[in-house]
Parts: sequence; structure tokens; C-alpha cells
Amino acid sequence: MGVTQEVKDLRTKQINDFMSQFDNLNETDTEVISEGLQQILGESPGIDFEYGAETVLNESTGEEEIKGALQKIHIFYTYTDEEDDLRVSKISYIVD
Repeated sequence: MGVTQEVKDLRTKQINDFMSQFDNLNETDTEVISEGLQQILGESPGIDFEYGAETVLNESTGEEEIKGALQKIHIFYTYTDEEDDLRVSKISYIVD
């Protein structure tokens, strides 16, 4: 295992440890994640919230309502490889 893989593994562990502190990812916003990870990683990572449509049936009216629901959070971060080239990696979290 080269230095690059060790650095990538360390960053992955740091991000996973940080994200595990949230009980409900639906109640987390990009600013909280970005600021927290910037303190840990020394860089501001890219963050993407992926939404999907969910159909809900209103039992009172019998009408269907379409709501956007957060499905995944993607975090993009960088590390340097053996040739000092900047690499980008992504970690995704499924939101319940």
C-alpha cells in the first residue's frame, strides 16, 4: 500500500467519523458539513445533496402529493498522489 492509499484511507476515515456524529442526516445542511470537514481536512470539500421524488397519499383527502426527499449526500475531497498530482475522490451516504 503506497502513501497515496494511506492518505486516501485516512481522509475517508476522518470523513466517516465526522458524518457518524449526525443522528439524522435529513436535518443536516451543507454549511455544517463543510465547516466541520474544513476544520478536519484543511480544505472545504464539495458537497452534493441528491433528492428523489416520493409520492405520499393524503388519507383525509385521498389525493396524492409528490414531495422531494433527500436520498444521498455525496462528499468530494482531494488528496495528492505519488507524482504530486491532485486527485479527487467521493464518498456517498444513503439517507433514510
